[in-house]
Amino acid sequence: MGDIVVVTDKLSKHSQTVYGVTPGIIGKVVSYNYQGYYTVQLENGRQISEKSTAFEKGKPKTSVEQFQEQIEKAQSKIRATEAFIVETQAKINFLAETGSDEFDENEFKAYHTLSIIEQGNMSKIEKAKAIAALIAKK
Repeated sequence: MGDIVVVTDKLSKHSQTVYGVTPGIIGKVVSYNYQGYYTVQLENGRQISEKSTAFEKGKPKTSVEQFQEQIEKAQSKIRATEAFIVETQAKINFLAETGSDEFDENEFKAYHTLSIIEQGNMSKIEKAKAIAALIAKK
């Protein structure tokens, strides 16, 4: 009890309409029960009782923190997309080099493993890690 919470978008429509509570409002937990409900004293003086999922513990994120989080998520998507493009291009190169029309994942992994082994600019441990990463891919 006494935890600072922030109302989330999981707040019931009833509380949003009847009590005028919107996501982002800060409150303090005054009680909770074992059925998963919190009674929260809001900053406007009202008390509401809602499922604990309607609240997030801690202070709300600042706009800067929210923007930073959005940037990090977007950068993560970009990295995943770039990795997908690199892998797909490697598969296309494999098919072109082998003259095959049908892609076989096991053949590709074996071929890619041989390519890693042949690289002279990598240490044995770097090669082992690269091959292990290749094998681990589904």
